[in-house]
Amino acid sequence: MQTAVLCMDIVGLIVLAIFFYRVDKRITGRVILLAPLIIYIALCLEDLLGVIDFATVLASPALMRTFILLFVLFSVIFYITFIFHRIALSVNKEVQLKSTVIRIFSATVMCILFFMVVYTSIYKTFGESAFMGDNIGKSLISQLISFLYFSVATFATVGYGDIRPVDDTSRLVVIMEVLFSFVTVAYALSMIGVFRQIFKEEPLGGPLGGPGNDPVKSDGGEESDEGIEEI
Repeated sequence: MQTAVLCMDIVGLIVLAIFFYRVDKRITGRVILLAPLIIYIALCLEDLLGVIDFATVLASPALMRTFILLFVLFSVIFYITFIFHRIALSVNKEVQLKSTVIRIFSATVMCILFFMVVYTSIYKTFGESAFMGDNIGKSLISQLISFLYFSVATFATVGYGDIRPVDDTSRLVVIMEVLFSFVTVAYALSMIGVFRQIFKEEPLGGPLGGPGNDPVKSDGGEESDEGIEEI
C-alpha cells in the first residue's frame, strides 16, 4: 500500500511540475518559484496525516536524511538557475532590469520560506538530535516561527547561536542556505551589471543563453541607447 502511494506521489509530482511549467509560461515567472515549497509541504502533510509513512518506505534514517539532502540540493540548484536565467533574459530590451531584480528578490523570499519548512520538518522528524536551541517551541506554529527566524538569520549570515544545528544533516542543509545566500547577494546582485554584459555577448543558443545581437556590431560601431531600461 505504501509503495502504491509513493508511486502515485511520483506521478503527482510530475504532473505538478508540468502544471507549474505551463503556468510559468502563461502567467508569470514568479509562480514557478512556489514549486519546491509546495512539493515539500505536500510530502510533509502526507507524512503528518498518515497517508504515507516515509520512515517505513525509506527503511533507514540514513535514506530519509539522504532524500532530504538531495531534495534541498536540487531545489537550491533550481533557484540559482532561475536567478541567472532571469539575469540573462534582462539583456532583452523587453525585460526591464527592475523586473529582474524583483524576481531575484522573490526567489530569495521563496528560498528562505522553503528552508524554514525544511528545518521544521527535520526538527519534527529527528528532534533535538538535529537542532538545539532556546524556546524553539512545542507547537507547530512556534516551531515555524523559530525556524523562520533561524532561516533569515542563516541567510543573512548573522548566526546568533540561540538555535544551532547539531548533526550532519542539519549542518549540510544550513551550508546549502549559506551558499545560496552568497550566490544571490554577494555574487548575483552585486555583479548583475557584469553578468548582463556577459550574457549580452554570448551568442544565441550558447552555454549562457544570451541573445546573439551585439548592438556595437549591428549599429556599425555605434552603441544604441534603445532598449536600455531604468533601474
